[in-house]
Amino acid sequence: MTYLDMLVESVDRAQERFERLFDGVRADEANRFPAAEVSGQIKSMTWLAWHTAREMDLQISDLADREPIWFSQGWKEKFHLDLPDDTPDWRHSLDEAQKVQVDDLSLVLGYLDAAANLAKDYLKSLDEDSLDDIVDDSWTPAVTRGARLVSIIDDAAMHSGQVIYARRLLGLKD
Repeated sequence: MTYLDMLVESVDRAQERFERLFDGVRADEANRFPAAEVSGQIKSMTWLAWHTAREMDLQISDLADREPIWFSQGWKEKFHLDLPDDTPDWRHSLDEAQKVQVDDLSLVLGYLDAAANLAKDYLKSLDEDSLDDIVDDSWTPAVTRGARLVSIIDDAAMHSGQVIYARRLLGLKD
């Protein structure tokens, strides 16, 4: 197994975990913020899946020098969110995050699936030598393509784990 194969496998695992955790959940449950009165930092299952898809989409698209699928595949119009496109999702206040609501979970899972496929296709297009390419020299040390990819995939794995926590706080069975 190559490094790139391992990265593809990691994307697959995070994607499968999201899908498994949304199984049997209603949209109103997934949209609920399980501890809003205590901590706005504990997001809804919907927000976590949407944010994971969006970050994967934006960062992989940037690495691939292509338009994000949020725009090119019409996800922006499908979601129709009252949020600007030029602000970092990870800085959403509770009020902003609560705007990420869906009536049908297939919308958020569809975007997550499309973003994961974008990531896997991109990974499969690379050769291992390209993992050492510098993609961001504004940091010390400069960020390599491999380090950025690990960061993107680690974020997806972390958020899929947070969905387990949110689901349990909602009183839903695993």
